[in-house]
Amino acid sequence: MITVSRRVVLGLLGGGVASIGLTYASVRSFAHEDLVRMVLERHLEPLNIAEDELRLFTQEFRAQRPTTFPTENLAAVSALLEKLRLASAARPILSGDRGQQLEHFERWLLADFHLLTDYAWRQSPGDPIRFTGPPQPCANPFAIIETANCALPQGKCYRAGSLPHLKCYS
Repeated sequence: MITVSRRVVLGLLGGGVASIGLTYASVRSFAHEDLVRMVLERHLEPLNIAEDELRLFTQEFRAQRPTTFPTENLAAVSALLEKLRLASAARPILSGDRGQQLEHFERWLLADFHLLTDYAWRQSPGDPIRFTGPPQPCANPFAIIETANCALPQGKCYRAGSLPHLKCYS
C-alpha cells in the first residue's frame, strides 16, 4: 500500500497554488498591444513598428470597433496562446463562439492595419511602419482631389507620418 505523508500533500498543494498564481500573473501581464503585435506578426511578418505607433493603432482600432476586440479574459488567454505559438491549435478547443470571435477580431485587425497604417506603401520590408489614422473624407461632391506637391523623390510625401497628403479643393 502506498502511503503519502502530510508534507508531500502540502508540498504538492503549495506547488499547485504557486503555479496557478504565476500563470494568472503571466496572463494578466499582457497588454492589448502585445496581442495585436503577436496576431499581426503571425499573419504578416515581423513588424518594424515603434511602440507608440502600435499603441496609437491599437487605440484607434478599439475606438472604431469596441465590440470586435476580445474581452479582457479572452484577450489575455489568446495573448498567452500566441506567445506559446498554440493559438491555431487551441482555437477549435475554445468553448462556445469564442473561436469565431477571435477569428472575427483577427480579420478586422488585419483589414484595419492595412487601412490605418502605411504598411502597404513601404518600399522594403525593413522600412518602419507608421500609423496614419483614419482617412479624412471630403464631403464636397464637386471637389477636385489633387495630391500635394512635395520635394521628396518618387512622390514620398509624408506629413506628420501620414500617407501622401491629399488636398480637397472646393
